[in-house]
Amino acid sequence: MIKGKEDKAIIRRVFSTDPIKKFSQSILRVRRCTGIAAAGCCLFLGTACGISNADSVLPPPRVALITPAGTGELAEAIKLGAEAAAKEHGAELLTVEAFPSEAATYAPSNPDSAIHRVREQQELSGQGVSAYSQREQAQIRAVTQALQQGASALLVDPLSEKVLGDIIQKAQTMNKSGMSVPVIVLNDEFPVEGITSVISMDNVEAGRQAGEAMAELLGGRGSVALLGPDPVNPGLIHREQGVMEALVQYSGIRIEPKSVCSTREVCWQAAKQLLDEQQVDGFIALQEPASLGAADELHRRKLEHQVNIVGFGSEQQQLEQLQEGVFQHLIVQNGFSAGYLGLNQAVARLNNQQVQARVTLETKLVSTDNMFWMDNQKLLFPFLQ
Repeated sequence: MIKGKEDKAIIRRVFSTDPIKKFSQSILRVRRCTGIAAAGCCLFLGTACGISNADSVLPPPRVALITPAGTGELAEAIKLGAEAAAKEHGAELLTVEAFPSEAATYAPSNPDSAIHRVREQQELSGQGVSAYSQREQAQIRAVTQALQQGASALLVDPLSEKVLGDIIQKAQTMNKSGMSVPVIVLNDEFPVEGITSVISMDNVEAGRQAGEAMAELLGGRGSVALLGPDPVNPGLIHREQGVMEALVQYSGIRIEPKSVCSTREVCWQAAKQLLDEQQVDGFIALQEPASLGAADELHRRKLEHQVNIVGFGSEQQQLEQLQEGVFQHLIVQNGFSAGYLGLNQAVARLNNQQVQARVTLETKLVSTDNMFWMDNQKLLFPFLQ
């Protein structure tokens, strides 16, 4: 019996649950610590990931609009269109107005960003500066300033082919990220490589509209004189081509040799000389200064309602004279659409989306009779948009 009790005691010691309990408790403590550590790691990693994501949020694209010196109605319409598109895309629009002596900058695009103004005197350095006019130098300075302020795309209405070439060269070399900046060209066509997209009217078609309008005013018979600058850019060449294509269809219309003039005063003198030497029944003015110069001479001679003027543009003085009947027709392009579509193309390019190499703007023949139609009011006064 004693031996049996001793055997049972030995068995109880061998199979005692105390060590097993202690071992299980140790395992639980290890698991608990491991779980806490894992949770801590997850929390740390989650926080780190959150910080990383916050840091990786890209700022809105900054698109610079480079406008010519002075603020005309067309330039203002382009700016309004670009601002509207910038708001839709959440982009920041940096507007730089190219003054001959300084550049004024403001950024009113994104409603969440504060409007700020910067005025800065700048020097244009580099070789061949003397080959540029003061206005051309100002436009290049404005582009340089925009790129220095971090513009990721440029909307520009270039003053000349050589200026556009210089702008594209700067856009390809000055980007802080080392990537070239897309250049969207507004209103003009130049044979320069590196352009991302061109937003412009069909100048041949616009010229045809002007020629047809004049032919209709004259009943297919009369003498027509063209006024405008020497066509050094393709846009003006195409515009004049369209005028001629329309007028030569009328055997009763005589086309006088074109008078070359680029300012209002010089065009006034040209119109005066033409009227002194021969009968002129109508002027087709290829640009705003030419139309205003011709109107000045007709006003001096009190011939406002006897000699017809068909012009291009929608500047305030032109609209006033259209309302008064001094101009019979104006060929008007949609500046609001130019700015709006230009910014859309810039954002598409920055987002690696498909970009149209050319976007053609519609032109409209506006007359004294229809200038107050609602559609034309929105075209002539884009703030009604």
